[in-house]
Amino acid sequence: MPFKDAFITFPKLETERFILRELGSEDAKEYYNYFSDHEVTKYWGYEGPKNTETASKTFTRFQNAFHRKEMMTWGIATKSDDKIIGTCILNDFIKASMANLGYNLSRAYWRTGVMTEVLETIIPYAFHVLDLNRLQAKVMPDNISSVKLLSKLGFEQEGLLRDYIFGEIVTDTLIFSMLKKDFIEKAGGIDHE
Repeated sequence: MPFKDAFITFPKLETERFILRELGSEDAKEYYNYFSDHEVTKYWGYEGPKNTETASKTFTRFQNAFHRKEMMTWGIATKSDDKIIGTCILNDFIKASMANLGYNLSRAYWRTGVMTEVLETIIPYAFHVLDLNRLQAKVMPDNISSVKLLSKLGFEQEGLLRDYIFGEIVTDTLIFSMLKKDFIEKAGGIDHE
């Protein structure tokens, strides 16, 4: 599928326990509830939404960015009750070849394998459907859980960006990457396109 065709209809993906879908106004309360937790935003670089109205406006910005082919923001919804517990984002697409990966999760679901499960669906989508060559993720060095997650998934730490602009703050930032060829090699040398 050509890159541009992936932006005609928002892609709904599924894992064993979750549906990855577009966020709507009905999700504003859950999004606001977990994103208003300072522990969730500590390594995000931005303040969370001030209220559910702000969250709904954020979703509109996500949708507009999707239609401009700039960003895909999936809400992570539990299959049991369709409750949003986090998001996963691909953005800053460069020449339909590279993108940044970001994610966040309600503290109630930390250390339960959610992000591993979600990213094991998003990463193949990025390489096989969007046909990206490179995924990269930027992480604050103190965010040990995220560093471990990316390493476990096969991302390589490339270096340290000193005093980098991370969201709205300036901080040292680690940069991790995964190339399509590395992903295919890790999967046993088979390109499942």
